[in-house]
Amino acid sequence: MTVISQDFQRTSQPQSSAKGKTPRYKTTRDCPRVTLRLSVEDHERLKALADGMALSTFIRAKALGDTMPRRTPRSTTSIADKAALAQIFGLLGQSRIANNLNQLAYHANIGALPIDDVTLGQISEAYDNVLEMRTALIAALGLKP
Repeated sequence: MTVISQDFQRTSQPQSSAKGKTPRYKTTRDCPRVTLRLSVEDHERLKALADGMALSTFIRAKALGDTMPRRTPRSTTSIADKAALAQIFGLLGQSRIANNLNQLAYHANIGALPIDDVTLGQISEAYDNVLEMRTALIAALGLKP
């Protein structure tokens, strides 16, 4: 056995406690469980009070007086909506919008793009449209702008 193998074997073994017993690793299965029965009305009331927080976390925080960190609620976007969003992102990726905007910016910076009122209006309108699409996609994904 090589030195590295010996070191690995030694460090991978649990350290024995003072009594000579192998320490027991804590998992969620080792933790005591409390079961609670509620009426339908009480359950609905607790769900409303939890406001997107997991009920077990909410009840634990209220019972123990802890301030538990709020989790972000799960997305309410349906699978069909997610499929539609994936298709939109795929089409946006296939389009050459980003490349075209980059070329416009490059030519404007080197002075090769004549900017008149009509062109400026079209660029401003395109910018507003892209910003509106971005806002709509962020809202559809349930993200913060």
